[in-house]
Amino acid sequence: MICFDRRRFRSLCLILTLVFTLTSCVSSPRQEETVSVPPSYEQYSKQELQTREQSVQEAFDAFTEEIFRDSIQQNTISLHYYLTDPKAFGIADYPITLGAYSSQAIRDSQENNRTLLTRLETEFDYDVLTESQRLTWDILKATLETSLACEEYPLYYEYLSPNLGIQAELPILLAEYHFYNRQDVEDYLSILSVMPDTFAQLIAFENEKSQAGLFMCDEGADQVIRGCQDIIADQEHHFLIDVFADKINRLEELTAEEKTAYIERNRQLMTEAFFPAYQSLIDGMTALKGTGTNPGGLAGFSNGKKYYEALVKGTTGSGRSIKDMKTLLLNRLNEDLSAINEILKDNESLYTQASDFSFSLTDPEEILADLKEKIKTDFPVLETETTYTIKTVHSSLEDVMSPALYMVAPIDRLSENTIYINEKQSSDSRMLYATLAHEGYPGHLYQTVFSCSQAPCNLRRILSFPGYSEGWGIYAEYYAYSLDAGADSRLAQIRAHNFSASMAIYALLDIYINYDNWDLEKTAAFLKECYGVENSAASEATYHMIVAEPGYYLKYYVGYLEFCQLRSTAEQRLGEAFSPTEFHRFILETGDCPFWVLSQYMEKWMNEQAAQ
Repeated sequence: MICFDRRRFRSLCLILTLVFTLTSCVSSPRQEETVSVPPSYEQYSKQELQTREQSVQEAFDAFTEEIFRDSIQQNTISLHYYLTDPKAFGIADYPITLGAYSSQAIRDSQENNRTLLTRLETEFDYDVLTESQRLTWDILKATLETSLACEEYPLYYEYLSPNLGIQAELPILLAEYHFYNRQDVEDYLSILSVMPDTFAQLIAFENEKSQAGLFMCDEGADQVIRGCQDIIADQEHHFLIDVFADKINRLEELTAEEKTAYIERNRQLMTEAFFPAYQSLIDGMTALKGTGTNPGGLAGFSNGKKYYEALVKGTTGSGRSIKDMKTLLLNRLNEDLSAINEILKDNESLYTQASDFSFSLTDPEEILADLKEKIKTDFPVLETETTYTIKTVHSSLEDVMSPALYMVAPIDRLSENTIYINEKQSSDSRMLYATLAHEGYPGHLYQTVFSCSQAPCNLRRILSFPGYSEGWGIYAEYYAYSLDAGADSRLAQIRAHNFSASMAIYALLDIYINYDNWDLEKTAAFLKECYGVENSAASEATYHMIVAEPGYYLKYYVGYLEFCQLRSTAEQRLGEAFSPTEFHRFILETGDCPFWVLSQYMEKWMNEQAAQ
């Protein structure tokens, strides 16, 4: 059988609190529904009709731009990460904020979403929109309905998960906060100043959850507390102090005296705002320990299964039921195990050799250069000129950050890309090739730059669907095993199937724990009896990780399997006319969206391919 590879998957590290994506759920797929067309259209001449159509199209563009500008200002870090020059996008004055975190803020957001959905469906005639606008209409409708599907569960949302919570990701976001000009420095310092208030909101929200019987278990709280303690452990020589000074010293428009003054202001704000904010979070979470009544997954809460259904549909972008997802996962798991056994049947020694498999390249720069060249065989050429910087996660963040992560490039400066490597979580350099395929080429970096450069409007450039983006990352990672097979391609195949099978097990456990209400004992027994996992500490760590971040593994693996299903459909339908390059071009040009939208548009694409 296979060796169980216990690992955390990568995450796209960017906090984006859009007004319509505060929660993450989904609606049923949009079928070929009838959009009401004003009957009075028949009375207009052809020229008048064209004028009216143009008017609707222009109004729709203004509508999406309005949502874009309003949404991107909800979090100053998001604003800065997406736009290097907000004024060029009509955003001159904006509030300094890290977002609003309360059940009332979520309710207000949902009310705004409902208003936007009503406007979308009543103000814009779908049939007179351009083709690209129709796609935007479909995606926006899915986004709004996605959020609204969770409006009954505002207190089920968790902002402070151990690995993906705001407190875990904020330090690296601050470290990567670019200083393009003096205003960026002022905004950065203002962000530090609002941290105590923001963290007070987070603790107040956790108190609301506690009073409603929805606070996390003690193990989850301990993970959050330990993470915060690590972040502020070395206050005198904190890495954010050093990083700030380095960025300030490289900003040419400042005088030496101004640089010195800014460095002192930053140190003061770290002392008076940043460190106290994290300490208040530590104190608040410590005080709430013991109030979590549910030691297990979401199924242990009242309405937890209903929330999980909505959560999973939103994070995966899949319209499948939980039951159908489980069937999909089990089928793929069996396929991978069968494939491994088929390779081993004539040479069982390959099993031992596979555990020592290594990609031929281990240097990050060489790996990315190699990937960038080799993917040209099956992927369209990336026309946008790009550069990338590889950095190492600071030691204080190693325990809470993923093995590697890609920082989203600004939409007005797509050439600037950063990939972080967590040396503690990805200590095996032999497998770094596949990891960087996930984060770089043809993974997140390539997909983000390609899709963003093709997007017809600014709103589409900031909309993100985890199942699509992370599913694509896994798709790219699996693909990498066919590019650099080392000495024996059979070993690469075994490792690729083992990689897929391991993810299937994690995804199944996500369902078993959060939907079927498995406890730790049942989880450990499953891993031991079915997959030979004897390490009880590993089983316990896996269990608590899944409890803390429900749906996390499904967005990766179900998203990946949805891409596999789409490709299989296209291959069967098109036969010899199928082109991997054109299939990938279609996926990338369509961009981030739920899979039911992607599937709907793929029907048209397949017809066009067949005709050609």
